[in-house]
Amino acid sequence: MSLEALKQKIQSRAFWESGTEKTMLPVRNMTRSSYLSKLARLQDVNVVTSLMGQRRCGKSVIGRQYIKKLWDDGIPRQNVLYVNFFLKPIADIREEKNFISIVEWWTEQLVDREQPSLLVLDEVQELENWDENVASIFEDASMPCRLIITGSNSKMLSDDFSAKLGGRYTTLQVFPFSFAEFCRFTETRYATYNVEKYLLAGGMPEVLKVHDEEQRLQLISDIINSTVKHDIVSRYNPSNPGLLYALIDFCRTSFSQEISIKSISNAVLSSTKLARGNQTGTQTTSSLVRTYIDYMKDVYFLYSPPTYSHRAKEILKRSVDKVYLGDLCLSDYKAQTQKGRLLENMVYIVLLRNNFKVQRYLGYRNKNLEIDFYVEKSSKSALVQLCWQLGDSSENRALWEREFGNLHYTNKDVPKIVVSLDDKIDSPYKDVEHLNIMRFLEWASE
Repeated sequence: MSLEALKQKIQSRAFWESGTEKTMLPVRNMTRSSYLSKLARLQDVNVVTSLMGQRRCGKSVIGRQYIKKLWDDGIPRQNVLYVNFFLKPIADIREEKNFISIVEWWTEQLVDREQPSLLVLDEVQELENWDENVASIFEDASMPCRLIITGSNSKMLSDDFSAKLGGRYTTLQVFPFSFAEFCRFTETRYATYNVEKYLLAGGMPEVLKVHDEEQRLQLISDIINSTVKHDIVSRYNPSNPGLLYALIDFCRTSFSQEISIKSISNAVLSSTKLARGNQTGTQTTSSLVRTYIDYMKDVYFLYSPPTYSHRAKEILKRSVDKVYLGDLCLSDYKAQTQKGRLLENMVYIVLLRNNFKVQRYLGYRNKNLEIDFYVEKSSKSALVQLCWQLGDSSENRALWEREFGNLHYTNKDVPKIVVSLDDKIDSPYKDVEHLNIMRFLEWASE
């Protein structure tokens, strides 16, 4: 494609013409104000801003919502260049020389230098030598534009990239819809009795638009396959894709519960999906399992919190982990009856979304005494235990003792909280508080 033809295609997809903003955003578009506010606060800060998160979580839409806000605030349309590197009609812009030519043409001939300008590079990892090009534009005084990039792999922003920018970048992690956003998007009341709907549906915007169950499952499968193809295979070229797919299936049913590398290896070795790749020995498989879990964490498909203990050697002894899904729509139908595990996964993401450092807590006096989460943020910290429903204490004495007692018997001098879907419950211990899930969501966001 000639450069002139590429310019025309870029122009037609940059939403510069009046009225094209109608095609810029989804028909069912919900403004994600918290992210727009964060972007606005960085507007005059000399850094590259990266929007990072799981595929299909809404990064691109947030970027375009921010562009529309700038236009509404009076910035000339042509002062914002939006490039989506996944668009096939403009695929030639992925080549370094074409990209540089387009950016030079934009800054030299179209940008009003008296007004702020913005370059948005969506799924920037598809650009040839993307890190060098982003750093070059950022440092080039002849291209005085603010830069926003989006991507789906946390390892993109490596030490090398940071060094090239002198550390002058900031990352905003984008999550799928929160429960509050889910309720707004689906026009559902923000109340405890709708939490279960959220746990089963998840927060992926595109998935929530699909009401036919067969089509919904197909879309989720497409998201998984796209994540593997574009975010894992293209970057890491895993030697055993069959093992990777089998591991994904395992984690979709085994989230929010203790797993070991050995148990995972044994489970996936027996999976018929290993036919997609080459069989390997158990020892090699165990090593690959750990590596592939790290890959899935890199692309926000999985999370795995570290363990907190007063005794470091207890942590070193442990070969047991817990994994949590990046969004609950990824859970397998076999696990969707496990409401307590779904709730635990939800709360883990809530804590990350609210910038808590989250760890599993291992008791000092009794190594079997474990608490779901030990959370810290600034001067705020707490031990948090999750339970779907506690019910009546006289009928569920063992359950109450496990949930409240485990917290009571820890020697950690921090607030201790049991979270469930029950209405307010009087704790049997003065040092342990019960919070309904709705009240906990308020606490986490305070």
